[in-house]
Amino acid sequence: MPTIPEPQLVGDELNAVLLHSDAGLVLALGDLPVDYPPERIARPRGPLVVRYALAYLQREAWIVPGLFASEYGAILLGRAAWDYALEHTNLHPRADLVGLRSDGRTDQVMLRQLDFGRPVAVLAYETSAARLPLGSLAAYWTDTDTPPLPDLLAEYLPCLDRLP
Repeated sequence: MPTIPEPQLVGDELNAVLLHSDAGLVLALGDLPVDYPPERIARPRGPLVVRYALAYLQREAWIVPGLFASEYGAILLGRAAWDYALEHTNLHPRADLVGLRSDGRTDQVMLRQLDFGRPVAVLAYETSAARLPLGSLAAYWTDTDTPPLPDLLAEYLPCLDRLP
C-alpha cells in the first residue's frame, strides 16, 4: 500500500515588517521611512512566512491546506492542492483537505465542510516550522522598489497606497 505524503502547506516566504494599523496587521514589503513611529511596528523586518487559509463552515477557524485527496484516491500537494480545491470544490465535495488549522493543530476536513463564500485568510507565521500564526493580515504596503509580489498575496490582500 502506498504511503500518504506529508502535506506541503501553501504559502510564501518573504522578508517584511509587520505593522499595527486601525484595520489590523499590515505587511510592509518596502523600506519604511526613517521617521516611521516605532510603536507602530509589530515585528521588525525579517523573514516570515505568509500562508493562505480557508474558512470552516459554522465556526471561526481556518485551515491552511497542504494536501488534497479525492474520494477516488488522487493526491495533490501544496499549490496544486490549493488550486484544484478552489477550482473544483463542487465536483469533489467528499474530497479531503489535510492541513494546519489556525489553532496550530493538523486537521483533515471534507471540502463540503469549508465555506468557500468567505474570504481567504492570509496568516503570518514566524517561520515555516511555526504552527501558530502571528496574526491575520488585513492589507499590504509596498514601495516603488519592491520586486513583484507572490500572486496569491496580491489576489487575497488589499494594497494600501500609503503607510498606516
